[in-house]
Amino acid sequence: MHNILFICALAVEKQALIDRLGDNFEVLTISAYLNFTLLKYPHQQRNIFITESGMGGINASIKLALILEQLSIDQIILLGVGGALHHSLNIGDMIITDKVIQHDYYSSLASGNYLMRPGELILSEPQTAPPCPIIQSTTSAYGTALINSAKQHPSIRVIEGLIASGSEFVGTEERKNTIHQQAQQALLVDMEAAAVAVVASQYQCPFMVAKTVSDRLHSDANASIDFSTFLTTASRNAAEIAMLIIISDDHSEH
Repeated sequence: MHNILFICALAVEKQALIDRLGDNFEVLTISAYLNFTLLKYPHQQRNIFITESGMGGINASIKLALILEQLSIDQIILLGVGGALHHSLNIGDMIITDKVIQHDYYSSLASGNYLMRPGELILSEPQTAPPCPIIQSTTSAYGTALINSAKQHPSIRVIEGLIASGSEFVGTEERKNTIHQQAQQALLVDMEAAAVAVVASQYQCPFMVAKTVSDRLHSDANASIDFSTFLTTASRNAAEIAMLIIISDDHSEH
């Protein structure tokens, strides 16, 4: 039995996926104290789990760790929305990846700022190049196949590329440009991907992130307007890709 976990930060993102999958689910209680539940859909030869983590890395890491302590998960897929870090991206485009970088985890020294992998520490200017700060999913041919399937969507532009993540709603073009340059030319920024990547790596569980552009790279003061206006549309696009992933996984087993 194959177990796929879809994590959504926001209720609107979760609802878009429920709207596609229907109401034939079982509600599992993961933490009664936190009122934290998981939806379970039996589907073909697998179980599909859906949960809402809440916004931000702290919420995502707590919820994911609780799930992985109780359930055997074969693939984690983080769905949702994020802000474009490159002018070529439009609202509704999707960035999909199994690589994440945390843009706000760095050592600030007199010799410069050094991005670090979460858990690492740089105390002095490295004598050689610092370790790569990118968090890479554990090897999964299954995950690679899902990424390739998602990129075949006929009407949604899906691009494989790096996502930057941190505890910050990035609302200005200036800040987005800084993150893009500092974080290995990442294409999109969000608030949950790094936390999910770290926890998934610690549990040796493959992860994938599929985030739809909800606000463009453009003049200041418009990102929050874009986000609010296009959140529902972007969430629906994420659900479309999720369904394509599920369907392609069905075909792979026949």
